[in-house]
Amino acid sequence: MFRAVSLAVVFAFGLGVVSYAQESVAGAWDLSINGPQGPISAAATLKQDGDAVTGTIDSPQGTVPVKGTVKGKTLAISFSIDGPQGPLEVKVNGEVEGDAMKGVIDFGMGTADFTAAKKK
Repeated sequence: MFRAVSLAVVFAFGLGVVSYAQESVAGAWDLSINGPQGPISAAATLKQDGDAVTGTIDSPQGTVPVKGTVKGKTLAISFSIDGPQGPLEVKVNGEVEGDAMKGVIDFGMGTADFTAAKKK
């Protein structure tokens, strides 16, 4: 009996640590991208279900759907925009710290650093 209770406590504690370590990215974000031709402002609205992330990003190129994952503090999302030579797959990798995020956007032809702040 003691062993079963001990295992239950350890299991419950483990679940608490996992859920505590998971950052929430759900909500509206303002992004500042250090683009090749200068700063670019964008906004993202993200939804989170476990480690699955969906939503939209609004940029000068328009509004597009995004999807990806968040594992711990690491966010990885992707989306496609229409470029001059056709669709361009964009990958975003960031580290989330509460209401702040920073990382790298890979445009396929180059990368750009970004920072983001969650709207309150």
